[in-house]
Amino acid sequence: MTAFLIFSFLVGAVLGQRFRVLVLLPLSFVLMLAAVPVGLMFDLSVIESLKGAVIAAIALQGGYLFGSGARFGLAAARAGRVFARPVKATR
Repeated sequence: MTAFLIFSFLVGAVLGQRFRVLVLLPLSFVLMLAAVPVGLMFDLSVIESLKGAVIAAIALQGGYLFGSGARFGLAAARAGRVFARPVKATR
């Protein structure tokens, strides 16, 4: 379960680097649809598998927030380098 949460966080971070926030809706929907059969394969109840899917969706959204923040932070650092003000030696 922990490995799946880490994987979900990292997928969210990658998606946050490249996509808009609307990509989380279909991905969360697919995650919920896949949770029940996978949970039944691992001999979990439907409630336990949905609980795991909800926690994974939260980790996905947290990863998206982290990736989006990293994207904007990198863009701000890059803009500071590109549009640097020249230093005037004489006044």
